[in-house]
Amino acid sequence: MSAIYFTNRKWIDCFCLVFLVIAGGCKKFVQIPPAPNLIVTSQVFSDSADADAAVLGLYFYMTYGPTTLLPYNGGITVYSGLSADELYPTTGSAVGRALEKELYTNAILPTNNLAGGQWQACYQFIYQANAVIENLTGSTTLSSSAHDQLIGEARFVRAMMYFNLVNLFGAVPYCTSTNYEINAVMPRTPVDSVYRGIISDLLQAQRMLPDKYVTAGRVRPNSYTASALLSRAYLYQKDWVNAEITATRIINNSGTYKLMNNLNEVFLSSLSSPNMEAIWQLIPAYPGFETTEGYSFVPGSTGIIPNYVISDFLLSAFEAGDQRKTSWINANTVGRQSYSYPYKYKRGRDGDGVELYMVFRVAEQYLIRAEARAKQGKPDEAMADLNSIRNRAGLPPVSAGTTEELLSAIYHERQIELFCEWGHRWYDLKRTERVNTVMSVVTPSKGGIWDPNWQLYPISQTELNQNHFLTQNPGYH
Repeated sequence: MSAIYFTNRKWIDCFCLVFLVIAGGCKKFVQIPPAPNLIVTSQVFSDSADADAAVLGLYFYMTYGPTTLLPYNGGITVYSGLSADELYPTTGSAVGRALEKELYTNAILPTNNLAGGQWQACYQFIYQANAVIENLTGSTTLSSSAHDQLIGEARFVRAMMYFNLVNLFGAVPYCTSTNYEINAVMPRTPVDSVYRGIISDLLQAQRMLPDKYVTAGRVRPNSYTASALLSRAYLYQKDWVNAEITATRIINNSGTYKLMNNLNEVFLSSLSSPNMEAIWQLIPAYPGFETTEGYSFVPGSTGIIPNYVISDFLLSAFEAGDQRKTSWINANTVGRQSYSYPYKYKRGRDGDGVELYMVFRVAEQYLIRAEARAKQGKPDEAMADLNSIRNRAGLPPVSAGTTEELLSAIYHERQIELFCEWGHRWYDLKRTERVNTVMSVVTPSKGGIWDPNWQLYPISQTELNQNHFLTQNPGYH
């Protein structure tokens, strides 16, 4: 099991080599310098252990670098939280503060490498996933189960990257091969077409991946992991029927998945405890840094100002008696001022392996199903799902008189339950068409003036310079 814990040095060297082999071929696509002494890519995938290492390398590099906020290492949570109404930054280098201020005031320049870094990192993972799919498709050297597992995981990862790209940037190039000559000049693909690719990948991943986890803990995707993202994709595409069906598939598997009664146990490691709320978690690449979000959010001592502070907008959204406010938010008092910070992850710089990075969890599936049911005119069933979440938080049940009131209650619950997780608030404001109303109030308080074009991040000027077939999002120069 040493591979699962990322602690075996020889094993780490193996998949680092595999990653360099794959990445070396995409220099013109994502500007990765070529690695020396590369071996032939097809040789990597001719052996089941090396093929497995190539896929495991995807997860390793998602959490590689405990202080670097890349998409699957805290970047989406922090930067979307700054862009929305959840967080404001307090510290960092002068350059870092300036770049984060652009995100916070919703006045991002195309030269902002924090936003641009999310684009580049996602495409690096897409390239690697494409390499896995290309080299394993039709392979006769692996068992059918290993073949399906690895391709299923690669399709899932590719879908996950595109899901976040399309929600951050809008239409993006939809690349499904490692041919950099094609990829380097690919124009932007319409959002609906990208979603069709996402859903196709997830349906295939759902079929190819086993129902059971292949590791101790829930640290490699299974069929239900693909379903978790699939239900979200259906929701975002307003396919209410399939969103309900897919979320129900997870919720009804009550022997494996259920809400944790204790809020302080929701983000615990599925390796060290029976965390049944977890659908998929990521293991840290650096022992001692269990989650980059914990490292970023939890101050090193009680006497310092947190790096990122929860906004008054979010604090005031909690109802009286909501146990999530006391369990998932903490505060430092410095001088006479109190600074609240996210406390879902309670280990900062000295993690002890008790927590893992939660990517998908059961509570979201209840909220997805509640919204899908409300949209289909099933208010009683929708309220039952919504109240399951509220009951866990110690709140009284909701009783909505109209569909609009019910949807408003569901959106509010998503804001509170999923705060500072994976950009949910930022994405929700946009997909439910509330972003202009909310941000017109929020942005001036942050020192900016809201422009409806700013709900999409700008395409990096570096990417535009490299690919003249790309066009910039409206509102950026």
